Amino acid sequence: MCTVLQAAGLSAAEESTYLSLVRQGSAPLPQLADRIGLTAAGTRRAVAGLQRKGLVHRTPPPQERVVPVPPDLAVEQLVRRRMEELERTREAALLLADEAEHLVADRSTEELIEIVSGRAAVGRAFDRVQRTARKEMRVLTAPPYAKGTGVNRTQLDREAAGVSYRAVYDANALADPDMAAAAATHLRAGEQARLVETLPTKLAIADRELALLPLAYATAAHDAALLVHPSGLLDALIALFETIWAVATPLALGDDDQPTADAGFTAADRQLLSLLVAGLTDEAAAARLGVSRRTVVRRVQHLMELTHSRSRLQLGWQARERGWL
Repeated sequence: MCTVLQAAGLSAAEESTYLSLVRQGSAPLPQLADRIGLTAAGTRRAVAGLQRKGLVHRTPPPQERVVPVPPDLAVEQLVRRRMEELERTREAALLLADEAEHLVADRSTEELIEIVSGRAAVGRAFDRVQRTARKEMRVLTAPPYAKGTGVNRTQLDREAAGVSYRAVYDANALADPDMAAAAATHLRAGEQARLVETLPTKLAIADRELALLPLAYATAAHDAALLVHPSGLLDALIALFETIWAVATPLALGDDDQPTADAGFTAADRQLLSLLVAGLTDEAAAARLGVSRRTVVRRVQHLMELTHSRSRLQLGWQARERGWL
């Protein structure tokens, strides 16, 4: 009963006063003050609050007493009033959110972009972005690092809270043993990861709400960064991530429990692609490799699916981008 009444909007003093009246019966103000251990003034304030909430009424003088309204009636009325107040609050919040959305186009550059300076500040900004995410984090990972090469504990906490992570690693990132070990931990925790030879920038994006990227992609990149709020620039950064994700090679944990690029591409595939890029037909490539034309077609289809290519021309471009040729 106690926590229910406080949740319904009663103060501690009002709650104690009402419970005393319900359990011990009506009483004059002085007697009620003695029961609940409040001063006369404190008791008057509590009773006045209960009257406003419809939980008590007072009999006329000279035998003035404070009388409780039965709980089933009083609490039901109180809860209904609180629900109405919360509904009005929700409607006001929706109107405010709609107003804020319409004001985005008129926001100044200073409101859309924040400059973060200093390695520690950049590290805190990265945590801020991660804690902003409610559904998904998109991350492009490459050295140098503002928070070192250890396990991202904030990521593990956010994943436990239901936030999904998609990360694309620069090949140089996984060349670092500590970073590779951290990536393995992230993969075991549920991170979806891919690999490219070289990333154009580092990047972290929380849903469609906030992004962090370095001011300069250089050795001092962790010393200054930009926080980008909802805007055309944020939309462009999301599109950049999705483009890179589409062409990256999936990562998984290998037999040695270390991140390993998809094993679906073999030396035989490299030889086949080299022949096709050189201009040989499927029949000629099959004859050169000693396999059937059907095998060549099936293997090319697999490579197109692996690289998300829609044509053989795009497959050739993807193969060069991934360093397969």
